[in-house]
Amino acid sequence: MKNILPISVLIPTLNRPETLEKTLDSYLSCDNIPAQIVVVDQSQDSLMAEKIKKLTERDNGGTKILYVFRDEPSSSGARNTALKYAENEIIVFSDDDVDVYNDTLLNVYNLFKDKRLAMIAGINNRETNQEGKIGYLLGTKSFKNRKIGHVTPSMLGRYPPKISGEVETQWAMGFFFVVRKSLVDKWDINWDERMTGYAFNEDLDFTYAYYKRAKQEGLRCVLNENVRVVHRYSQEYRAPSRRHAFSYVLNRAYLSYKHSMGLKSALAVDWVNFCILLQRIAKKQNPKDMLDAIIYLQTHRDEIKMGKLS
Repeated sequence: MKNILPISVLIPTLNRPETLEKTLDSYLSCDNIPAQIVVVDQSQDSLMAEKIKKLTERDNGGTKILYVFRDEPSSSGARNTALKYAENEIIVFSDDDVDVYNDTLLNVYNLFKDKRLAMIAGINNRETNQEGKIGYLLGTKSFKNRKIGHVTPSMLGRYPPKISGEVETQWAMGFFFVVRKSLVDKWDINWDERMTGYAFNEDLDFTYAYYKRAKQEGLRCVLNENVRVVHRYSQEYRAPSRRHAFSYVLNRAYLSYKHSMGLKSALAVDWVNFCILLQRIAKKQNPKDMLDAIIYLQTHRDEIKMGKLS
């Protein structure tokens, strides 16, 4: 007999039926399964969309699976859509290429009995955390906040290299994190649909905004060693490198202005962009794409501040 937990799992997907099937199998094969899974499909191929819809019509062991189709592809838009259908207080935002462990959701449920807890960021067991110190010079890591999950002035999110027990975090990676629906509604936090092409920035924006409101009310956001998953990093239909470069540069600059990070942050964003350009030149990894993105930022800053990123 499955133990059904009052949890809603929200999964956006795009053109990846095989990947999604593995993820659904993972959630539904556990002893502890969510009461609801919302799949928001943005597939542009009708055959793929039909395959994905059929996956949601499976025998689910008691979980209510809802299929929602969305015409316009957008990871932020899909998550906003999914939020509208969430029925439970505990919400898990999940990618479509994630495997959970048998006790992952049960651990989430038990931890959220603590009303002071606002967010849990999931830990990826495949992640190799970098302990090198060069990131402090490059501005991609913060020495001051190195022992917690943190957002750098250059608008990059970092987890500590070692997580033992429970540590504080200012943000969460989008592949798996947990929030309270009542707080999302209370604080009116939405996914910013002006950013496209690089979900990392969208994850940071949503969770950092959520963290700041939680901190104001004395609530905690944490990484907990008992909330682990395997993020498979599916390579199906990933964004091309040029689009990635522009998203990396423009979205971070936009977030710096949006979150009122100040001059120090604006300079840190530019410094990191320059360092990444040098790395791309050294490694011969399409440096022109990065250079074009940097030039575009320098010549369109006022537009970027207003969220004109297209």
